[in-house]
Amino acid sequence: MHGSETSLTKLKVNSEVRLQEEARTEQRKKGVMLLILHHLVAHGYVSTAERLQIEANVSMKKWTVADNLDLLSVVQEFENFYQLKFGRPAKLMRALNSGETGIDLPKHSKSRNPTYQDLSREEGTTIPDSVANLTRLSPSRVPPITPKDKKPSAQIAPSAEPLSRKPSSSSVEGIIVASTTIKQRPQPNSIPILTRESKIHDETPVDAPEDLYSDRLLKPIPGYGNSEFRELASIITRDIFVENPNVKWDDIAGLDAPKRLVREAVVYPTKFPELFTGILSPWQGILLYGPPGTGKTMLAKAVATECKTTFFNISASSIVSKWRGDSEKLVRVLFELARYHAPSTIFLDELESIMSQRSSDNSEHEGSRRMKTELLIQMDGLAKSASGSQHVFLLAASNLPWELDVAMLRRLEKRILIDLPDQASRINMFEHHLNSSMVDSAGRRLVDELDYEKLGSLTQGYSGSDIKLVCKEAAMRPLRAVFDMLEKDGGVDSNLPAADLRKPITMEDVLSALSCTRPASDTLLGEKYRKWQREVGSE
Repeated sequence: MHGSETSLTKLKVNSEVRLQEEARTEQRKKGVMLLILHHLVAHGYVSTAERLQIEANVSMKKWTVADNLDLLSVVQEFENFYQLKFGRPAKLMRALNSGETGIDLPKHSKSRNPTYQDLSREEGTTIPDSVANLTRLSPSRVPPITPKDKKPSAQIAPSAEPLSRKPSSSSVEGIIVASTTIKQRPQPNSIPILTRESKIHDETPVDAPEDLYSDRLLKPIPGYGNSEFRELASIITRDIFVENPNVKWDDIAGLDAPKRLVREAVVYPTKFPELFTGILSPWQGILLYGPPGTGKTMLAKAVATECKTTFFNISASSIVSKWRGDSEKLVRVLFELARYHAPSTIFLDELESIMSQRSSDNSEHEGSRRMKTELLIQMDGLAKSASGSQHVFLLAASNLPWELDVAMLRRLEKRILIDLPDQASRINMFEHHLNSSMVDSAGRRLVDELDYEKLGSLTQGYSGSDIKLVCKEAAMRPLRAVFDMLEKDGGVDSNLPAADLRKPITMEDVLSALSCTRPASDTLLGEKYRKWQREVGSE
C-alpha cells in the first residue's frame, strides 16, 4: 500500500514539474517577444511592431520590459560571456556562400489576406488598443537607447484592459451559475523551480501560473505552400480565444457529470498523459444538449478558462462560405490549425445548424453535403492525426439533438443532457443574484430577507437564464418607483440623492416578477429531451 501511495505521489509531482517547466518556457517566450517589440518601437520600426502585436497576441499596453533591460544589452551580455568562456568573439551572423540561398519569406496575398486595418472594418472583430492607439514614430523622433538611459520602457504603461480578437459577449444566454467576481492574480516576478526530489513528500500542490494562459502567446500561422490556405488560416485564427473568460468550475451550479467528463477529456490527459494510453485514450468529442438557457455555453467558457488548451470558438459563420469549395477548405484548415496548436478544444455552438441529417432525395445543397463530409472525415478518418501529442477535443452544443446526423452522433462519444436546474441549484442562483448581504457604496441594504426555499419551489421548470431574468425584473421594480418620483415636478427634493429614494428589493417584488415572467421552455419539450436521452444518450 505504501509503495502504491509513493507511485501516485511521484506521478503527481512529475505532472507538476512538467507544468512548471511549460510555464517557464511560455514566460520566456513572452519575454523574448516583448524585448523584440521594445527594440522595434525604440528604433522606429512601428509598423512591424504593430503587425507583430497582432500575430503574437502581445500588447505593449499590458506588458513592458523590466527596468534597465533591452535587447541590445542582452546581446552584449551574451557576447561578453561568450568571449570569456571560449576566448573568441561571438558571431551573430554570417554571409551566405555563393552556392547558398537565403530563406524566402511566405508571400501574403494582397487581395484577400486580412491586415489589421481590414480586420477593424469587419463586423465582430476587435483590434487591440495597443495597435489602434500606437503613435507612428519616425526613426529621427525616437531617442536611441544608451547604457546611461535604459528606461524608455517605463514610458509604455501596462494596461489592465483585456486583449481580445473577438468580443466575448456573447452567446451565453442561459446560465446555471452562482458566480463571483474573479480577480486575476498579478504576474509573478519569477516562477519557483520545482524538482522531483524536493517535492516527493510535499503535500502542497503547485499550480502553474494562470496569467500565462489568460493572454497566451499565439504561434504564427503555419507556412502553407498555397496562399489561399494561408488566407483561410487567417480567418480561422481570429476565432481562437485569446482572452480568459474567467468562468470557473465552481461558478456553475450543478452539472457535475458534464464537468467530470470534460475534465476526463481535456484536463487529466494534459496533466497525466502516461495514464491515457491504449484503450484509455481520452474522449474525442462530447455533445451537450438540452433546453435553451441551461448553461451549455457557460460550460464551454469554463473549459476555455480552466483547461489551458487552445480554444477555438466556432460558429456556422466561421466555416460556411458562399464561394464554391471554401467551406470544406475552412473545415480542413480548422482541424489542421487545431492539431498545430495542440492540445486544442474546438467548440461548435448550435451544432444542428451545421450537421443536420443528410438526405438522399436531392433536397440538400451539394456544398452543404461536401462540408458535412469533410467535417466527418477530419473528426474520424485517415486525416485524423495518429500522434497522441496532437490531441484535439470537440465540444458541441445543440438545442435540437434529434436533428443531428447519425454519423456525427457516433463521433461524439459522450452525449449528455443538460437539463433544467433542480431546486437546490435554483435556490443557489437566487442567493447569488439577490443576496441579502448586498449593500451599495453608502452601506444601505439593497435586498431584504427573502425566502429562498419558497422561491426555489415556485420556479419549477425555469432555466438559469429565466431565473436571472426574474431577478433582474425584481430589481427594476424599486427603481421604477424612483423614476416616477424624479419625473414629478417638485415632487421630491432635487438635492436628495436618487439612491436614498430607492427601497430594497422585497419578497413581494420577486413574487410580482415571477407572476409576469414565464419560463422559455415548456414541459412537453423537456419530456422530448429525456426521451431522446433514453434512446440515444451516452453518459
